[in-house]
Amino acid sequence: METYWNHNTAFHNFLIADVKKRGGRVLDIGCGDGLLLHRLAPFVDRAVGIDPDENAIERARQRLAMAPNASLVHGDFLDRPVPSESERYQTITCVAALHHMELRTALIKMRQFLAPGGKLLVVGLSANKSVMDYVHSGLLVLPIRVMDRLHGGMRDIGVRIAEPQESLSEIRQAANEVLPGARIRRRFYYRYLLSWVSSI
Repeated sequence: METYWNHNTAFHNFLIADVKKRGGRVLDIGCGDGLLLHRLAPFVDRAVGIDPDENAIERARQRLAMAPNASLVHGDFLDRPVPSESERYQTITCVAALHHMELRTALIKMRQFLAPGGKLLVVGLSANKSVMDYVHSGLLVLPIRVMDRLHGGMRDIGVRIAEPQESLSEIRQAANEVLPGARIRRRFYYRYLLSWVSSI
């Protein structure tokens, strides 16, 4: 299957470089058609993706057919049982999927799936609610249009979309309560990056 570029795949190289530092087991929540998982598989012992969209999972199966260390789960991440300690993950990635779930519940569950010393990496979307939110988004309109043109434009890959409900401030508050010490930074393409390392 072909690769493509959009505002989410723009972060793939960063995520891959970070995952490579730890290797081990990686879980990609909201894996969609498996593009990130396919790119991560060569650098980890085990790559697992989960997504509730049956059509996306089927496309992911085709993409990962030649990746023996990759596996897929069709279902809702929030319904998954917490794994045993030996089956937890050194890295969890979640790209443009957290806003499809109840925020605090999802963060708590992600924390439970991480191995000691493991790292959570969320590339997410937030709602504009404050003046600062609107100013920041407004300043990005022109440079993002330029980058879209340089990359040949955005591509509709046929996955479910949803509008974010929480502002960045609300996401920060939830993360501070559930993941003490989490770092959240605004990034390009109307995204934020949340990173958190579990206690050893």
